[in-house]
Amino acid sequence: MARYTEQELRYLRLLDELQETDGVDIRYEERGEIEELTGEAPEAFDLIEEWQGVRFAPELQRAFLRFDGISSHWTLAKGGSTLHGEFSLRHLPAALFATGETLIHDDLPADVRALYEEFRVFDEQPRTGAGTLAALRVPSVVTGSISPEVWYYDSSDGALLDIDYAQYLDALLVTKGTFGWQYLYADVDLGESGLGSVADDLRTMLDVFPDVFPGHDYSDLRARLEARL
Repeated sequence: MARYTEQELRYLRLLDELQETDGVDIRYEERGEIEELTGEAPEAFDLIEEWQGVRFAPELQRAFLRFDGISSHWTLAKGGSTLHGEFSLRHLPAALFATGETLIHDDLPADVRALYEEFRVFDEQPRTGAGTLAALRVPSVVTGSISPEVWYYDSSDGALLDIDYAQYLDALLVTKGTFGWQYLYADVDLGESGLGSVADDLRTMLDVFPDVFPGHDYSDLRARLEARL
């Protein structure tokens, strides 16, 4: 049996936390096998460079996961509030083969098409997320070590996130995949038309999570929400 890394244990604890919390209904969960052939982070990053010609920055290694899939789709009922969330992660070697080609259509401007061609998808919401996903932007030509931009795509548009891959996975542990949490790290006005429901969900998340998941610090998320309202 594979020995879990501390990062992998953090994600197994996240699934346990969701399973064990009153009011949370788990609609779907995946605890994938560990893909041991990739090795741990240093070996996997060397393989990525050898196979794909992409040298990821060493500081991203702390976030590396080897699960062939780890997912949760949940709903939370607390008092009169209802909240929904989902995440579905693939490890970095697999993400490099999950391109943004499905987002491309004939009417896209050339610059947007070029952007989506550089997407490598590592998180999705396939069950209720209406096509939302998170992707690394990996340029077609890479020189030196890179920490790729992280983009969030929602229905018809993409938003650049002020967060790197490792920070994204850290934030996911706190937000549990609440729909739209990524906008807390984007340059957006949540008061804009079309994002009002996202703002409502994030308010609900920050109202109820401190009670149901008290072992986390929500101060940064609160500040981010206030800055975007």
